[in-house]
Amino acid sequence: MICFLIAVLVIVILILGFGFLVHHIAFGKRCMGDKRLKYFTHEDFEGLKAAPVEFKSNKGQTLKGNLYLKAGVRRPCALIIFSHGFGGGHLSYMTEINTFARNGFAVLAYDNTGTFASQGDSLVGFLQGVRDLNAAVNYARSNEKLKSLPIILAGHSWGGYSVCQALAGCKGISGAVAFSAPETGYQVICEQISAKAGFLLPLFKIIFFLKEGKASLRKCSDALSKTNVPTLLLHGDCDPVVKPAESPVTSPAVQANSSITTIMYENRRHNVYQTAESEEYLGEVMAGIQALKKIKKPSREEIEFCYDIDYELITREDPIVMQTVINFMKNCI
Repeated sequence: MICFLIAVLVIVILILGFGFLVHHIAFGKRCMGDKRLKYFTHEDFEGLKAAPVEFKSNKGQTLKGNLYLKAGVRRPCALIIFSHGFGGGHLSYMTEINTFARNGFAVLAYDNTGTFASQGDSLVGFLQGVRDLNAAVNYARSNEKLKSLPIILAGHSWGGYSVCQALAGCKGISGAVAFSAPETGYQVICEQISAKAGFLLPLFKIIFFLKEGKASLRKCSDALSKTNVPTLLLHGDCDPVVKPAESPVTSPAVQANSSITTIMYENRRHNVYQTAESEEYLGEVMAGIQALKKIKKPSREEIEFCYDIDYELITREDPIVMQTVINFMKNCI
């Protein structure tokens, strides 16, 4: 009997150890992107101005970013606070930021804890995106130049999750837009391990609870079902990263909330704000980079070929999707 109990205890420890290891691999280090990739800045867009900003997040770590505004815009119609996705900082979304600014919005975009320009030894966890977004909202409300502007939250993927979750605690928000938001972080982790790893969901719920607290278990649909903030959820029906069934966009409770608009785009993937051609090209480029990383000593020619990227195509926006978002945002104010 004692041997049996010891064996069970060992198995439990091994399973929990595996869960903690996966969480550490995902969130236990800084995210600095791929140094061989080009990240657009405001200088790549005519008339786009950027003023550096920094503010403290929950543990006193400094988050850095920029306040973006189109030249000649004296009074922005609203302030968009943008929360970026996993694996990159806010510079990964400069084309979208430029579109927002071109339409008269001021945009506060920053790097999350442990990402690019911001402080932090690691990403901490999925819930950290929510904490950082809350810190950005508090900063905007305390800033003399920004506090009078209506606030609209926007984000993609991890950032979309942060937007949905932040609605449960932030007051006075005029609107929210979430691209490709997942229901929970632990579902995303399982999906990235394998499409057949659903049996690991209970394990990662425990790991997220132990590492990030009870709030990390709350589904986005639970937060959204109770909000009265006008919210737009956009998703692709072929999203391989956040499948529609694992997104609040398909939740009956969300669809029953009259404050929420949901749009499911046919034959679209994770970056629904891009054209289908752009997403397909992005997938090809990233697959090539992943294959290159598996080569122990790639040749110079292999590296140059892999990183010979058409940056206009890989960031090309879908004008219909983006106009839908712009119109929604303007209706919010």
